[in-house]
Amino acid sequence: MNFFKMAALAVLVMTLGGLTYSTKAQAKSYMISGHEVHDYILNDFQYYKVKRATSLRFLYSNNTTKERTVPKGTIIIGHKYKGSSVEKPSISIYLSQLDYNFLNKERPKHLELLSISGTISSSRPQDYQRIARPTYLPALSLGDFKQVKFRTDLTSDIKIYSQLRITSNGFAEFSRFKNPGAINGSQRPQFRQKVQKSTNKGNTRQLYFAKEIPGLGMKKIKQTGKLKYRLTIVNQHQPFEYNGGSEDPNQLFYSRYTVGGKKFVTQIWLVLRK
Repeated sequence: MNFFKMAALAVLVMTLGGLTYSTKAQAKSYMISGHEVHDYILNDFQYYKVKRATSLRFLYSNNTTKERTVPKGTIIIGHKYKGSSVEKPSISIYLSQLDYNFLNKERPKHLELLSISGTISSSRPQDYQRIARPTYLPALSLGDFKQVKFRTDLTSDIKIYSQLRITSNGFAEFSRFKNPGAINGSQRPQFRQKVQKSTNKGNTRQLYFAKEIPGLGMKKIKQTGKLKYRLTIVNQHQPFEYNGGSEDPNQLFYSRYTVGGKKFVTQIWLVLRK
């Protein structure tokens, strides 16, 4: 349950920085588990391509820091701020949705990565080019899909049987868990492949890979080349609310997908209860 709360809070921080608020007259609304939810409060992430290498400072568990460079061409999730007479232009970026290898490269042994700079102050906002959402990423989601069994009463635990992360810079990271009740969401993924190509038509998203990720339901479509395997991700357009109980302060909304023919969910919105 702690993993779900941490993920939910991360989404909340990004959502508060990245939403484009519409007027009620402009807004569409959806019925989710009996709730009317306006589209302007759903996750509305913004995407940027880094136009030149950018330095960041990583913080580790012994309070030491290390500078890392985000390479040119990297796609990030974030939100630009124009600045004011007293504040410089900046960009708030959600780097933890980059791939595991990048985040942990040069990490000191036995030290945990505590945080990544949430905001980069920049006097050159043109270094970050606003782009459309990449076709490999689902709408309203950070790209985290989970095979999960939600608890139906307070005596049972949420069980996560597998997790697929589609990172903002185009990697698929997949893990299956022997103990679905105790998951560390930041652990090294068991399998990792670069997305070579992606398409999106209607409610169906196709991702293509040079190598297979075992257990993910990929289909082999070619004998050679970088597009040998295809993963089909289908949005079922069946959002729902999950209520974790009175001790859980969060109201969570998810969307149902099939990934390789198997049922998964992804979080699309969090509301903090008063």
